[in-house]
Amino acid sequence: MRFSLNPATLKFRLTVLVIGLVLLATSVLTFVALHLAERQMRDVIGSQQVALLSSAAAYIDADLEARQILLKTLREELGRTDGRPSGGLQTFLEAHAGLRDEFFNVLVLDGTGTMLANLNDRRNNDKMNFGKRAYFTDTLAAQEGVISRPFKSVLSGKPVVLITEPLYDANGKLIYMLGGAIDLQRPRFFGQLASLGSGASGYLFMVTSDGTVIHHPDKERILRRVQDEAGGVIPTTQAALDGFEGWVEGPTKSGVRALISYKRLRKTDWILGAVYPVEEAFTPLIRMRPSALLASVAVAALAGLAGWLAILRLLRPLGALRRHVARIADGSADIAVFNVPRRDEFGELSRAFFTLSQHRREAEVKLEAQARTDILTGIDNRRMFEETFAAALARAARADSVVALAYLDIDHFKAINDTYGHKAGDQVLVEFAKRLRAAVRSTDSVARLAGDEFVAIFEGVRDDAEPAILAGKILDMARIPFAAAGQQLQVTTSVGIAIGGGAASMEDYLALSDEALYAAKQAGRNRFAIRRLGSAPAQADAARARQPLAAADNT
Repeated sequence: MRFSLNPATLKFRLTVLVIGLVLLATSVLTFVALHLAERQMRDVIGSQQVALLSSAAAYIDADLEARQILLKTLREELGRTDGRPSGGLQTFLEAHAGLRDEFFNVLVLDGTGTMLANLNDRRNNDKMNFGKRAYFTDTLAAQEGVISRPFKSVLSGKPVVLITEPLYDANGKLIYMLGGAIDLQRPRFFGQLASLGSGASGYLFMVTSDGTVIHHPDKERILRRVQDEAGGVIPTTQAALDGFEGWVEGPTKSGVRALISYKRLRKTDWILGAVYPVEEAFTPLIRMRPSALLASVAVAALAGLAGWLAILRLLRPLGALRRHVARIADGSADIAVFNVPRRDEFGELSRAFFTLSQHRREAEVKLEAQARTDILTGIDNRRMFEETFAAALARAARADSVVALAYLDIDHFKAINDTYGHKAGDQVLVEFAKRLRAAVRSTDSVARLAGDEFVAIFEGVRDDAEPAILAGKILDMARIPFAAAGQQLQVTTSVGIAIGGGAASMEDYLALSDEALYAAKQAGRNRFAIRRLGSAPAQADAARARQPLAAADNT
């Protein structure tokens, strides 16, 4: 049968029409499929950027908290010398070599802001006065340590932030103020963030809530306010300064379209941001567009129906990838759907998503665990305690039940450190935490706040006698000798317990349990005292004294 190319024939016109329709359909289908895949990829990458920033923010929060604890420990050690350490303040600072690993410099100021000691350079103690500095006045106003706004150090000329810790005497007068400086350009502080930037040109940056740049690849921008730079602040950054958290697509300062993400820190008013250029983020899809369109044209020209079927078959893996992205986005599938056995470009792209997501998930889990666990003892730290206790109070409020908080420390722990060394003190802390966890009920939670200070949360308390029994167990476990420094040490503990309901705040519990702990220590240590929220101390003591078990445990 001869095939005529006569344009007047219906066969020719139908063939041309089919080829034209196939060409149009395949072209449109290819464009729509790629557009959907790009949109889904944008959502996935944006969500991954936010997850990455959340993990990085948790890491920075934990790092700042660790430095605050280190400075508090130094303040407590200085306080135990009544502000007159052997060898003087300069020698006292230089004796703590570990400070140089965590801080660029450590200062000691007197109550007027005059510098008395300087870890970096003992020769530079020329009575410089920093009494008018914001970090000094802010600390005085707060009567506790603060994380300062970024500023240029007059001692080093470097951009820094200062963590402060005040030391007061018994009359509430400021004796000294300790200040730990963090060099904002020092790799030790922000170096690990640089490795978290996405792609070859992506990067992380950080600004304060007033727009001051703390960290940026362009070092010239550090300590500048974004509002004062040429062109002013870009809309996405302005939204972040106004409280926005998440990701958005928009232009950078240089006009490059990018996926820009923002996350605020918990410990201070810093905002962590990430920039991932769109062109780099979507490179695989951008490269695929011309190839897919050319393939659809070629197939449509050769054979309408055959080309249509071929295009559908070629785009099936991309459609599957798009469906996987959609299922992950709506929560109906796990990232394991990306781990496909295909050996073509679609398989490589899918497995690349799977590998990247796995790495980020592992990093998030690791950072989350580190941020909530005390490194020395392995039990919960202060952050985890605050989350656990807040949840316990919420459950107690719903169930109208009673919660008790035990606040305890090791009696004469400083004497253990002074006599046997800090290594022995650490051994005692580790063993004490292990015994404390074993002494309480399986439903109770224990945590180490700082130094030798521990807490235990008792939920579902039936009466006042139950916390007394638990406190007695804690006292008993501490009386068993501790093996440390090659010796058997006799260790005791004092316990303060606050009892109340879910309507009370965490601050109320901590304040009352601390008051009870002080009462136990005043009564001779190696005992416990109980306070009930809403009761006067004398009434609470009298009620406890009428309980035979509580009286026996307090002898």
